[in-house]
Amino acid sequence: MSSQRLLPSANMKPDDLSGLKILVVDDHSNTLRLITDVLRAGGVGEVYTAPDGHRARELLRHRCPHIIFTDWSMPVMDGLELVRSIRRAAIYPDTMVPNPEVPVVMVTGQRSERDVQIARLAGVNEFVIKPFTPAALLSRIQLVLTKPRPFIISEAYVGPDRRRKVELNYSGPLRRTCDPEEVADEVEREIARETISVELEAMRRLITARGGVDRATLQMIYRVMQHTTFRARQVRDRTVERASQSMLAYVDAMGGPEACDPAVIEIHFDAIRNLLAQVEMDPVEADRIARNLEAVVSRKSARRLVAVG
Repeated sequence: MSSQRLLPSANMKPDDLSGLKILVVDDHSNTLRLITDVLRAGGVGEVYTAPDGHRARELLRHRCPHIIFTDWSMPVMDGLELVRSIRRAAIYPDTMVPNPEVPVVMVTGQRSERDVQIARLAGVNEFVIKPFTPAALLSRIQLVLTKPRPFIISEAYVGPDRRRKVELNYSGPLRRTCDPEEVADEVEREIARETISVELEAMRRLITARGGVDRATLQMIYRVMQHTTFRARQVRDRTVERASQSMLAYVDAMGGPEACDPAVIEIHFDAIRNLLAQVEMDPVEADRIARNLEAVVSRKSARRLVAVG
């Protein structure tokens, strides 16, 4: 495998997650709902929510979740102090914390090396950097379940063993403005294509769960299409790259969810899925699919300009 791998593994099926109980902690109601919708759409059986660490501790005692997703910056008790209070219970028993070893995923905009180190020392298992995509959240669940970290209790540190080095999918802004280094290895190429498929399917489920496309969902679609463009370049799939860029151009032209036609989003998702499903697609047919998408976007963009003009 290439050392350049930056792809998430999020191929767990909904049935694999149906028995999970997950607690989501965030003081922003929109983010709280978005994470909750992603998890439920992904198949998680029970999702509980709390606006701060103090309320989260109450739910820990009564619900005993299998995994916690928590924001960092919150009033009353922030995510960092919540994690510390959970890990302390391994040394000083706390009736509010029945399982001091519960895996914790920090969902945060904090991205500096110092911030990551602080969170790790507090006992965080994994990270998701905002803005995130459905696959970014679901991949952390898979990582926690399939590659659990041994739990350490010592005078200097209480929490998951940090010595296992893991490459996680990056969910923040793209690292560079130039084209990404191409993935030459055939296995990595297949992983890249599978990752695109997983992310699109997670996005479809999220749209269904939320009853359509709102502003938060549209922003996530945009992010997923950025990731798709990036990965398509890695595997030298020019047609998938064109299809994802067509979707990006459409969102840019419409300016908001109220102007977006769900059918246009759907045909882009269908086209990319169709392209990915073909091991050896006829180049002429692939070009026709991409050109049809670009023509649809061109017509819709022209109508939008007339409407706002």
